[in-house]
Amino acid sequence: MWTERRSLLKLTAAAGIALSGLLAPVVAQAADKVKLRLDWVFGSEHAPIFLALERGYFRDEGIDVDLLPGEGSSVTVKLVGNRDAEFGYATADQILIGAQRGLDLVATAVVLQQNPTAFIFKTSQNIKDVKTDLYGKTIGVQLKSNTGRQWEAMKKDLKLDPAKLREVPADGALVAMIASNRIDVGVGFYFNDALKLRATGEDVSWILFEDLGMKMYSTSLLTNPALVKEKPDLVKRFTRAFLKGWQAAIDDPKAAYEAFIKANPSTDKVYAELKLPEVLKLTQSPDVKQNGLGHSTTVAWESLQAQLIAMEMMKDKTDISKVFTNDFLK
Repeated sequence: MWTERRSLLKLTAAAGIALSGLLAPVVAQAADKVKLRLDWVFGSEHAPIFLALERGYFRDEGIDVDLLPGEGSSVTVKLVGNRDAEFGYATADQILIGAQRGLDLVATAVVLQQNPTAFIFKTSQNIKDVKTDLYGKTIGVQLKSNTGRQWEAMKKDLKLDPAKLREVPADGALVAMIASNRIDVGVGFYFNDALKLRATGEDVSWILFEDLGMKMYSTSLLTNPALVKEKPDLVKRFTRAFLKGWQAAIDDPKAAYEAFIKANPSTDKVYAELKLPEVLKLTQSPDVKQNGLGHSTTVAWESLQAQLIAMEMMKDKTDISKVFTNDFLK
């Protein structure tokens, strides 16, 4: 009888092992699969996200992320609004414009708190005061970019005399035109265009529109309100892992750079190394210092909306309270 009991115990144990073996893959497959669509092609401005992936921050939250390059923020917001991607990383102005046009969008974290648009020029141009030093200069403007709209608004804000300005289109050629002296000043994102020049050895400088009073939120994490309603815990876990990657990059930029290079070995390493610390600077603001990374305010979103309407990038106001939330930062 004891032999029979031992045989029964062995069979029971074997069955338990087999059952656990069957259950293990089920548990492993339980991670939430999501798409994260970026604003543009992979660059070191996305290094904190690659760091979060490398360190398993998303995996630790039970999330399997399919990281996808973008084709511009306007495309990204459409994909998130249409639920072709669960999450997106796009500029705040495009989130507002998309929402005003009827797309369902909500920003859960404003990562880049400052406006990266700038006047970019070779240091030898000796531009100190844009109210006077731009006169007589040839200025390259990217007419098809939001930076072109910002330039139009800046001319009004600074009360510049259009008759004293020489403007030429520079879409897609800003860096080459500055390098070849075809233009004296370019209007673009400084961490892209200015640092591409610096990476080639050019002595280049810039003056931020942010420092001239045009304060605007920039790139942000966004999702669809329907996902917030259906899976609020997923949105919370994703936002937490996403910002953990950014905080880790702020604490250790070298680790973020190395994670990006490891995943993108063919990238321009000099340019990537120059760009990352400048991008990380843009995550900071008095609000972030007080309330934490990614936090945003109604006042700042309303200010952005007012500027977009003034620049004729938005026709009417949208309900700001529905476009952003800080609830997932807690």
